[in-house]
Amino acid sequence: MLTRRGRVVAGIAGLAVLLAGIFGARALNAIVAPAVVALVAGYLQVRFVPAVAVERTPPENAHAGETRTATLSFQSREGDPLSRPFLGDVTERVGEGLWPVAGENATVRERPSGDAEIRFETAVGAEPLQYEVEYRQRGQHTLGPVTVTATDAFGLHARETELRGTETTIVFPRVRRLGVVGRRSLGRLQEYSRSDQRGEFEELREYVPGDPLRDIHWKTTAKRDELIVTEFAADTDVASVTVAAGANAEGADAMAEATASVVLPLVADGVPVELSLPRGELRVGPEFGGQAAMLRTLAVVDSGPVPDPDADVVIKGRADDATVDVRGRRHQFSEMVGAQTAGDAVPAPEVEA
Repeated sequence: MLTRRGRVVAGIAGLAVLLAGIFGARALNAIVAPAVVALVAGYLQVRFVPAVAVERTPPENAHAGETRTATLSFQSREGDPLSRPFLGDVTERVGEGLWPVAGENATVRERPSGDAEIRFETAVGAEPLQYEVEYRQRGQHTLGPVTVTATDAFGLHARETELRGTETTIVFPRVRRLGVVGRRSLGRLQEYSRSDQRGEFEELREYVPGDPLRDIHWKTTAKRDELIVTEFAADTDVASVTVAAGANAEGADAMAEATASVVLPLVADGVPVELSLPRGELRVGPEFGGQAAMLRTLAVVDSGPVPDPDADVVIKGRADDATVDVRGRRHQFSEMVGAQTAGDAVPAPEVEA
């Protein structure tokens, strides 16, 4: 199809033909001939542009507030490199919740539907295109499809092709660094989860500096003339902490952020957690993992009632904040993290996609 510039050139050529009929053929040779040559040459360039396919490397899953890189590579339909790159525009659609960052030879605009698109002026197939993606809102978001608009060297003709296919990226909730109030509250939970019950007798062994004196087995020590201590199967027993979370219609984001920020520090300190959400339960702990599954679940969890009001920790999300009830002591989540900004997010554990 003709571009706006192409329509202007065609219009000028038509006007020149009209003028030639009035003032003579010289006007036809001076204006019409170059215009026709340009229009025909441009048409042939666009007509024989090779069919292409796109391979998208989506940005890795990450947390709200972070930025990752997406890559677009173009090749032939058979998967081979393009032998003849061509001039054109590449437009990538980016789902709501993500935002593309304009770089060199790229522009970004928001679509009426609320998502965005990034547009490159490039030689398609010459080299991969990369752009940064800001993660603005938790959830599972889509990148694509891509539209390729081939143009000729004069910008007179264009041929638009939509390359079907999309990829998804998961945006986890932010994990906030707890302040003094938050650390003190979780500290009580850690003390509660660790009992002083000693395990069963396992064996006798030589004393090692640092062993408790109460573990010295005096009868055997007297016989061997050296310190012998009693080894137990386990000195401590770590009990699970139960966490239940729910939210009103507008509080799912606050619930997800508060839950991730409370559970991950507990697990990092060796405390297993039994987590119940409006639509499912998870076990998260140092022995059986679950951090990745929890973050993926919190990325898409919806609002709903608290499933276990008697849990050790009860989290209730609201539109602007969440409440965190730790064994009967209620705090605002914003108080537990203190005066922080998005830059104070904790580097969360690496998780697989």
